[in-house]
Amino acid sequence: MAWKLGSAATSGWMMALAVGSLLAGVDADAAPVGQTIWLKACATQQYVSADQNLGATAPLVANRTTVQGWEQYQVIDAGGGLIALRASESGLFVSADTNLGGQLVANRTTFQDWEKFEWVELGNGSIALKARSNGLFVTADLDRGTTAPLYATRASVGGCWESFTWGALGGGGGGWVQIWSEEFDGTSVNPSNWFANTGVHVNSEQQQYTNSPNNIQVSNGTLKLIARREWNNGYPFTSGRLESAGLREFGHGRVEARIKMPVGPGLWPAFWMLGNNINQAGWPTCGELDILENVGYSNWTSGALHGPGYSGNTPIFQQFYPSSPVSDWHVYRTDFSSSDIKWYIDGALMKTVTRAEVERYGPWAFDKPFFIILNLAVGGVMPHGYNGATTPHYGVPQSTADLIGRTPQQMEVDWVRVYQWR
Repeated sequence: MAWKLGSAATSGWMMALAVGSLLAGVDADAAPVGQTIWLKACATQQYVSADQNLGATAPLVANRTTVQGWEQYQVIDAGGGLIALRASESGLFVSADTNLGGQLVANRTTFQDWEKFEWVELGNGSIALKARSNGLFVTADLDRGTTAPLYATRASVGGCWESFTWGALGGGGGGWVQIWSEEFDGTSVNPSNWFANTGVHVNSEQQQYTNSPNNIQVSNGTLKLIARREWNNGYPFTSGRLESAGLREFGHGRVEARIKMPVGPGLWPAFWMLGNNINQAGWPTCGELDILENVGYSNWTSGALHGPGYSGNTPIFQQFYPSSPVSDWHVYRTDFSSSDIKWYIDGALMKTVTRAEVERYGPWAFDKPFFIILNLAVGGVMPHGYNGATTPHYGVPQSTADLIGRTPQQMEVDWVRVYQWR
């Protein structure tokens, strides 16, 4: 978290394309449930994409030559021998929407009948998908054009147009492989993944972190970190902070979360990482990677790096502008390796910093495992730098104090996922 002294934690790849001439039948056990996959249409020889950069209701189209984030799908067990497909980049489920004539669109937050499919083995590494919504097979119909949406419109598998090959990420061809996730599907924080750090008092922040359900809640598939206007331990606000230190720590890879945030100058939500040697090396030598920070403004977030020679008001910092307000859901992501660090929002690359750029200021600190932090601070040095407020609290103008007093403000997290390139 920029400006923050981090706390010391105590605690088959390309399968041969072939078209099955006979329908082999539903084989639920053959579906790669729990895996992240790509799909390639026989008709176009292109990968199926759910690119929401083209719009929130953009249809699935088999028109991509490579597999990136928008071409990846998690296979979910939907019960009764059926599966659902969840677009990895947006976290939304694929629907065969009968209101759109069976067009496939990845825009549903949960799965019902329209989001369920039969996984049908065709033989020779090919499969078909039969929509529960209308009982019809998904097709890449070339009569509609090579860049036309996918539709569930065929009563049977007639050949190449209804046939797809697939691959689970992690095969020999190289790609992002999901190695861990927190979906927040329960009713409480999973102690094998997180602990609530209540001992952090830095950066002139105005909150007392607690482990109370008033400040940290898990319900309806999301985590809520909630800021309240109430005195506690000499601080005028309470809030929540979760860390994965000592529990879940990750080396080079891709770390992302789907988040929506409150708006009000002085609110300071963050999604960030610290090097796991902080207890030995201290901060900033341990390294800090800020994936997402916001200080209460609706139209921008920021990313930053901190390390020896580039900490505090770090020169490695940039504001990013999402496609819609931060109070909407967005996927915030970083990829870090031994050579560079990248920031993305909703799959769009925002910034790349190379090792050479960092080493202009000091040693590279990002070749070790890092742990994840999610927190909602209130006030402090960074918010004050933008809003200038000193009253009623440092970095918290009266309007925001009143806002929190009327309605507790929350940072909501749908999921956190970690991938490595293999």
